[in-house]
Amino acid sequence: MKKLLLATGLTILVILPIYVDESEAAVEKLEFDTTATQHNWKIYSTDYEEIEVGSHEYTYWKNFIRHKRTCQISHRIKTVVYYCDEHDHTKSETFLEEIIHSEKHRD
Repeated sequence: MKKLLLATGLTILVILPIYVDESEAAVEKLEFDTTATQHNWKIYSTDYEEIEVGSHEYTYWKNFIRHKRTCQISHRIKTVVYYCDEHDHTKSETFLEEIIHSEKHRD
């Protein structure tokens, strides 16, 4: 009896998602063609952010003794937001400005 209920339940779970209404899965067409329009992009804002991305160990020698230290790595990210006043559109670009190491070392 349990096997019959399990088989019936699995059959319903497999068949039910196949009959999805096509209107839900339809792609919505935009009102205008975005590739043909000319935009008047102006820089709206610029933001800088530092994100810690990890760490690594490095070794160095001091007085003929080998030492280990941990170096924290962070990325400085620049985000520029553009605004088109004709179409009320925005777009953004993100750049990796620099990779910052907390310790000065030769690795």
